[in-house]
Amino acid sequence: MSSFFQKLLWALRRSQKEDELARELRFHLEEETEERAADGLDQAHARAAAARSLGRVSHVQESTRAAWGWTLATQFAQDVRYAFRSMGANRVFSALAVLSLALGIGANVSIFSFVDAILVRSLPVSHPESLVLLSFRTKRAEMHGRTSHDDTFVDRKVGYGDSVLSYPAFEMFATHRDIFSSVFGFQGAGRVHTLIGNRAEVLPTEYVTGNYFETLGVPPAAGRMIMPDDDQPGASPAAVVSYAFSQREFSATSSALGQTLVIKGHPFTIVGVTPPEFFGADPSALPEIYLPIRAEMLLRIDRYHPVSSDFTDPNYEWVVPMARLRDGVTREQAQAALAPQFARWMQTVNTKRNRADLPVLVIRDGSAGLNGLRYRYSKALFILLVVVALILAVACANIANLLLARAAARRREIAVRLGLGAGRARIVRQLLTESVTLAATGGALGLLFAFWGIRFLTLLVSNGEERFTLHAQFNWRLFACAALLSILTGALFGLAPALQSTRAGLLPALQRRLSTHSASIAGITLSRALMVAQIAISLALLFGAGLFLRTLSKLESVDVGFNRENLLTFDVDAPQAGHHEPEVYDFYNRLREQLAAIPGVHAATLSQMQMLGGRWSTEVTVRDAPDKSTLIMAVGPQFFNTMQIPLAAGRDFEPADIAGAAHVIAVNREFVKQYLGGRNAIGESISFPGDCPRCGALQVIGIVGNPTIGGDVREELQPAVFFPFTVPIIGATNMVYELRTAGDPLRYAGAVREVVRRTDPRLPLTEVRTQRQLIDASMAREILFARLCTAFALLALLIACVGLYAAMSYNVARRTSEIGVRMALGAQQGRVIWMVLGEVLALAAVGLAIGVSLSLSASKLLKSFLFETTTSDPLAIAVAASALLATILLAGFLPARKASQIDPMNALRHE
Repeated sequence: MSSFFQKLLWALRRSQKEDELARELRFHLEEETEERAADGLDQAHARAAAARSLGRVSHVQESTRAAWGWTLATQFAQDVRYAFRSMGANRVFSALAVLSLALGIGANVSIFSFVDAILVRSLPVSHPESLVLLSFRTKRAEMHGRTSHDDTFVDRKVGYGDSVLSYPAFEMFATHRDIFSSVFGFQGAGRVHTLIGNRAEVLPTEYVTGNYFETLGVPPAAGRMIMPDDDQPGASPAAVVSYAFSQREFSATSSALGQTLVIKGHPFTIVGVTPPEFFGADPSALPEIYLPIRAEMLLRIDRYHPVSSDFTDPNYEWVVPMARLRDGVTREQAQAALAPQFARWMQTVNTKRNRADLPVLVIRDGSAGLNGLRYRYSKALFILLVVVALILAVACANIANLLLARAAARRREIAVRLGLGAGRARIVRQLLTESVTLAATGGALGLLFAFWGIRFLTLLVSNGEERFTLHAQFNWRLFACAALLSILTGALFGLAPALQSTRAGLLPALQRRLSTHSASIAGITLSRALMVAQIAISLALLFGAGLFLRTLSKLESVDVGFNRENLLTFDVDAPQAGHHEPEVYDFYNRLREQLAAIPGVHAATLSQMQMLGGRWSTEVTVRDAPDKSTLIMAVGPQFFNTMQIPLAAGRDFEPADIAGAAHVIAVNREFVKQYLGGRNAIGESISFPGDCPRCGALQVIGIVGNPTIGGDVREELQPAVFFPFTVPIIGATNMVYELRTAGDPLRYAGAVREVVRRTDPRLPLTEVRTQRQLIDASMAREILFARLCTAFALLALLIACVGLYAAMSYNVARRTSEIGVRMALGAQQGRVIWMVLGEVLALAAVGLAIGVSLSLSASKLLKSFLFETTTSDPLAIAVAASALLATILLAGFLPARKASQIDPMNALRHE
């Protein structure tokens, strides 16, 4: 039998083999004893002579075990069993250490799950490594088309980039069969009105080319995918739906097949269902419905751009192109071959872009799909990853201090082992096994915390957003992360205490004498260095949390120019439900009147967009001056009264202004200041030569304050013009209704839905929120950072406090004899307390000094996340330092008070 199988048999049948070895040794001993007795020795001397001849039984057993088994594996198993027995014998220490590590490792795994989902994970398709994105870059940003996908990237060295090209450019790339095995394209259709039976919904929809699913290698969960024949003029309207949609609407994937969806009034037949893991080529999109890209000609109505020219105009950029490289072709080779041709093509066909800054082709890795989600979250995730890594470092320093304190009690045990002949390396290995076992237990519990943490972070990041697309999931990478952190942390916090424990002198340790001095460099012991590190890191985390809390406070105190309380908002898209101009304006107005009649609704109005949900700008002409750029907003009657925007002069829009499409407007104070020199603007004439040349001059009837219009409360103040939504400047679009209510606005959501249902059952409500929720959503990043960083900082502070307490208790235990002598010589309790606290304050001073420097240096990374708050905010650093100092004093006072209560007689017995 080979050596390997002999050792394997020993491992599998260890108990039986041990019995056989014992019987064989007894047989040899008895046989040797009989031979010695036959030579004339008595039984006792014969047995002794036989034992001397055979050798020590225990030594023979160990030699046999070494030959039969794997020595290191056996010793490791012994060390692990001993580690668990040791943990059971020290339950308080073990529970504290495991909990600290579980929190630290759980926090790291939770954040890493989002890093994995956004920055690491590839598209769930066949061979994602061969996919590429066909992008471009320019020196300055220019937009000549449209896109609903976020894949812009900005680099100071190369400029601005995006992944949206014209359809002729897409077709040009598709001809290069020698480089690409296939080229496909897609573009979002937005949230599209869809009738499912008699029920209407607004669902995220994606236009895709006929070879989209085929090239990605996505098999259907049921039916078939969209094919090239579906993407031809005159083809039967076909649709593919997501797995989640089929389960939600039809209870099963097979039941969805053959069902009809009426999309913007046009029927489409469901021919297939995507697999459950597929989310499209853009991780941030998560479409519910996929349509052939040619269906765009059927569904889109654009009064600014003829739909038919989308597929022929080389200046209109709207398709996101991706491709799969042929075997043996690299991205670099494709870039070198196609970049010159693309440059010549742009020179020949493009007429709208700046000729000195035409797009340059950039072929990028497409294995993870579009990168908008990465650019949006990468820096934030990096900062959070650093924060949780620092928390784990504090936890490691804490447990290292606890192990140092525990080593004082185990010094005699270690000395006995060394005295009996155990090698120092063997004992260090056993102590490290204990540390890693402790860390592994913490890592296992940390996975449970991570499971809760991922769900909590998902809820926190989504901020109530419907169909949130960013979902982190458990996979082998998360388990590997937890395992790696467990091993590294176990070795990190266990090595130094293990080395220090085996360095002690044998005689003093065997006599139970504890040295009052530890190994140090310039008077700084390992324990003190760990305490200083914990204090410095904790201060940095507290300071970071303070900066985000200050930013959040500044944002919440911003005057948005209207009353954000008791205001319910929701979107209605009547044109998608079949209402067209001019009837749609009457419909919107009638619906407003019915909503205003709901009991408890004080006022109701509507506008083309949320006050903090976007912006629309255009050129206006004021008298004979050159055209000026201004924000514009179409609104309904009593808009300023409902939103409680103060009127500086003039009046609000009346129902007669809306019904008659009166050519009247209102402007904000910033418009008067910048474009009218601050003079009285009532009666001034303003025209829109680009968007509504037939409107002629519009008369100013009101001047309002400066309400915030844009993406969030940090938008800079800009001139703005308000006009009745019936004036044909922007045309019939979806509208946002705003209702001023008595009490909680969400209590009226049910009544609002019922009114809309009675008015038109085909019309779904979307984005039903309060104005306060919308403003909070605009500050979602700051709220997220403030909450997470505060929670993480408090966690680090708690861990550091426990570590400091344990370390000071250890120091008091070491100095028991010294303190007893001092008290026997007349030292008072207050003097002893201040002696111990003096050491604490000295360590705190050093830690705070290092922490302030570390905080001010690291805070520069947070600059882009702050609002009206400097990275050296004095209040934040003062509050963080004060809170940390108070915690340190509390953690140091308890051991100091215990030291002052030492009985001198009992203490002197240690000598």
